[in-house]
Amino acid sequence: MFTLAFSWLLWIPSFMYGFGTIQYEDWVGGLRILGTFGPTIAGFLLTYMEERSLGVFDLLRRGWSFEKIHYLVVAIVLIPILCFLSLGLAIITEGIAIAEIVNLYRREINIPYIITVFFIGGPLQEEFGWRGYALDRLESKYNALSSSLIVGVLWSLWHLPSFFSPSTIQHEQSFFAFLTSVLLLSILFTWLYNNTGRSILVVMLFHTSINVSYWFIPINSTFTGPIYYTIMLGIIVILIIIFYGSNELIRTKKPKIKKIEDENSIIL
Repeated sequence: MFTLAFSWLLWIPSFMYGFGTIQYEDWVGGLRILGTFGPTIAGFLLTYMEERSLGVFDLLRRGWSFEKIHYLVVAIVLIPILCFLSLGLAIITEGIAIAEIVNLYRREINIPYIITVFFIGGPLQEEFGWRGYALDRLESKYNALSSSLIVGVLWSLWHLPSFFSPSTIQHEQSFFAFLTSVLLLSILFTWLYNNTGRSILVVMLFHTSINVSYWFIPINSTFTGPIYYTIMLGIIVILIIIFYGSNELIRTKKPKIKKIEDENSIIL
């Protein structure tokens, strides 16, 4: 509730500007950005209230540490690959000229832009709260799959005001389509988070990769691109649930059968 109240109150001026009620001023954009820090501020505040400085230190530590580098690689490259595949399929099935896509989306991708997205484009502002605080508490009561879906619903509702504000990118999107995508992504976030020692750094990089990919790869400029993307995302999530299990979304190794030898026989 704190997260919703904090963010939504600070987003009111941006909402009013979007409908032409007030003129744009720098403080309107400033409040908009500040409001997006609601989840992370809530995460640190509630962690301090419950666990004091030791809990806050652990939260900070997980913001720069991780286990199993291959999951980090997956977090960075998975969504760009899915977006490129979806765009390619859309171009083929819709008969879109590649030159048309290039001319429509002349956006440059560079390191300063990626850094900007990391710090004020969502990842840093949200992940200490959604995953670092909320997911941990939910997983202490429910299994990983259920916890992921609960976080996904809360995450979607937090974005709800943006769908009624013409000044945001969500304004022209379908909330149902957005919710579907967020629920699937939320499961992937939990999978990465649980398999990297609850690393907030990894999920922040995953969040960055998502936002940069959506900006740079124009699947939303096609009709079928988002459909292909959601289908592939769903297939990956289903496979993860099958092979990793819904309880923790962590693949546990089966214990090896030891051979015990004696003078007369071998017992397996």
